[in-house]
Amino acid sequence: MAANRDGSSAIPEVLQGTNIPVILIVAALIVGVAALLPLVQTSLATSTGGNVSRLEQLREDWQARLHEQELRVAGLGSLDRIESEAKVRLKMVAPDSVTYLSVDAPAPAQHRLPSRYLPDEKDPVESGSLWGDLFGWVPLP
Repeated sequence: MAANRDGSSAIPEVLQGTNIPVILIVAALIVGVAALLPLVQTSLATSTGGNVSRLEQLREDWQARLHEQELRVAGLGSLDRIESEAKVRLKMVAPDSVTYLSVDAPAPAQHRLPSRYLPDEKDPVESGSLWGDLFGWVPLP
């Protein structure tokens, strides 16, 4: 404990002074703020959880739209639809005779979308020299 020069304690002087209400008010404010911190943290966590669930729902909606568009593209590319369009709109008829040809090349990879909607395939770039390999990443002025 703190002691005065005459050997008596300093605490009774503080308690007897007019500073007691101020100390009690400050202590009450500190306790009140400390009690509000868990509430603030919980509300922030709840709002963040709500945002996460909202964004997940939005992502699921976009996934559903994507699947709907893929289904629409597949429907537009169906053989029955193409055949009916050829007969009705283009006035085409079935051939009288059918000729089959065999091809010695492998079949192309099946894509879910037409090729115009697929990303471009990049050709591997072949470097002509060792200096080009070492310093090809440096932009020239």
